[in-house]
Amino acid sequence: MNRAALYIRVSTLEQAQEGYSVGEQKERLIAYCKAKDWIIADIYVDGGYTGSNLNRPGIQKLISETDKFDLVLVYKLDRLSRSQRDTLYLIEEIFRPKGVDFISMQESFDTSTPFGKAMIGLLAVFAQLEREQIKERTWMGRVARAKTGLHHGGGYIPIGYEYEDGHLVINPYEAEQVRKIYEWYLAGASLKTITDRLQEAGYTNKYSSYTSWSSVRNILGNETYTGRLHFGDVVVDHAHEAIISTEQFNAAQVLRGKKQEQYGTAFQSKHLLTGLIFCGHCGGRYYLRNTGKYTYYACYSRTKQIKSMVKDPNCKNKIWKGSELEPIIDAKIRELLSSPQMAAEIAAARKPKPATGSRNTEVEKRLREIDKQIGKLMELYQHDDIPAELLGERINKLYNERTALESSLTPVVEDEVTPFDLAEALISDAAQVWDFADENQKRRILQSLISRIVLTDDDVKIEWAF
Repeated sequence: MNRAALYIRVSTLEQAQEGYSVGEQKERLIAYCKAKDWIIADIYVDGGYTGSNLNRPGIQKLISETDKFDLVLVYKLDRLSRSQRDTLYLIEEIFRPKGVDFISMQESFDTSTPFGKAMIGLLAVFAQLEREQIKERTWMGRVARAKTGLHHGGGYIPIGYEYEDGHLVINPYEAEQVRKIYEWYLAGASLKTITDRLQEAGYTNKYSSYTSWSSVRNILGNETYTGRLHFGDVVVDHAHEAIISTEQFNAAQVLRGKKQEQYGTAFQSKHLLTGLIFCGHCGGRYYLRNTGKYTYYACYSRTKQIKSMVKDPNCKNKIWKGSELEPIIDAKIRELLSSPQMAAEIAAARKPKPATGSRNTEVEKRLREIDKQIGKLMELYQHDDIPAELLGERINKLYNERTALESSLTPVVEDEVTPFDLAEALISDAAQVWDFADENQKRRILQSLISRIVLTDDDVKIEWAF
């Protein structure tokens, strides 16, 4: 039986104007858990806190107690956060490593489902790409800002800085953390050791505490800390106050290069398709062979290169050239990303579940009926079929009912950007997104979308992850 953590957030304004009271959210979440036969492990509440950042006691307590539950349930996605980046950080960096699923009632967003898992993997990749890179007008506007030494604004602000009047301004508390990270790293400390030290010291930043060494790695690779601003091909020196010297940054890059050469890049396969290809004859894995001039994909059973990987010593399945196989996979990915099916699945996932959306549907139906009744009463009055006194009484009663029903409707905020909004925007520009992605990003896209690729002689079959 699943253990559910209920997270509830409301700001004072929302509670007053939008009907997101703590009590109402709690009631609906508890009812949902009862319907699913889930145990409620704990309820975390942030009353009167904005969703624009993670500086909330309730969410911080939830983050620290992920071992107490199997899933996190919220009434609406923006209850968790109004920040796309923070939402993805919580799901990718906090929940997923601990085996915790995330469910939003209103958007039917559920990472426990195959499609939900595939979607969040895609979104995490796409979040690294600026949406403005796809939209030329906005992109050019940002380039123009960069040429004047102004930060592009919005989105990710590097740890160590705040964004004020178009410029990056040092945050003294976070800047101290950045300096220590570089000091420790240049002294020989590993990423894990640095992360542990930051945790022990109780350091936090505008996004979270240091729960993963990925934040440390990103800081060590960001030239912004030298005062240099990069945006596309635009480079501006002394665009803002530096936190570290150029010499420190360059020394860190040399050290990072040596470590990657010695140990390899953690958790990265050497090729896009590594680990995804299987033999349709024997069920064994395919592996990559690089002769220096050509790249080949071959079944372990056929080559017998590693005895433990041989499933059938008589397997004669085809050896594929990389130049033949990779364009086929590329074309299938492009076809999927731009397909009506993908767009339809995303759209379907956005629709509220019947259990939670039926309330609004019934209310809206009754509102239409009330309007029709008022119209009929007015027609009767015009034809002298109903006295004015009775007309006023009946219409007042209907108007009072309509007012009460309208106040009970769950509000829909049109200008909020959810992961589904982002997905829909990206799906429409799938070719550009795929082209913009680097090798690591493409690898994550493939791993999110594809369960495995099965090769049988000349046939290529992709089993999707959703």
